[in-house]
Amino acid sequence: MKKTGGFVAFLVVFAAGFVAGILFSSWKLDSAGVPGPGQRKEAREEDRASELRNRIAAVEQMLQANPDNLPALIQLGNDYFDAGDFQKAVEAYSKALRIDPGNADVMTDMAIGHRRLGNPQEAVKWFRKAVETQPDHAIALFNLGIVLRDDLKDNAGALKAWEGFLEKAGDSPHAVMVRPWVKKLREAAGTPSTETGKDAAPETTGSSKK
Repeated sequence: MKKTGGFVAFLVVFAAGFVAGILFSSWKLDSAGVPGPGQRKEAREEDRASELRNRIAAVEQMLQANPDNLPALIQLGNDYFDAGDFQKAVEAYSKALRIDPGNADVMTDMAIGHRRLGNPQEAVKWFRKAVETQPDHAIALFNLGIVLRDDLKDNAGALKAWEGFLEKAGDSPHAVMVRPWVKKLREAAGTPSTETGKDAAPETTGSSKK
């Protein structure tokens, strides 16, 4: 009887272990089938990249039929920019500007594309053209100051650009960023700051497309 009882106990333990093993295996399979946050992010990024590629292909096909379609050229430049192909973005913007040479928004995007390509001098040239064409183009002035200060180490030029920007930007979020930059540049140049309490805003670096 003892031997039989021991065998039954063994069967119970074996069965419990077997069931637990099945449940554990099922849990592992279920867990493997549910993407984690990193996987979901990668999937979203791939979906976005695929959508961008499809849109670029569609716009390029449209331009084959009508190469002078200005909105399509600008869209193509923006899409290539978003895809990280800054050379093709610049090429599309160049074609757009041949059709609409006074478009300050496209000039600004062209300048940012050149900066991403590592051509700060060319970027400055296009930012200045944008401002000459449209003196109240605040984003061109904002980005001009960034390239002059950060890439060309021209603090005096950056200060002039940002002072012009602040005259036009009002209380925009970009103005909140620029005020402390202007204060530092004035202090470095030995020029008394005329700004008030808003100078204490924290610095935030970065550039912006339109």
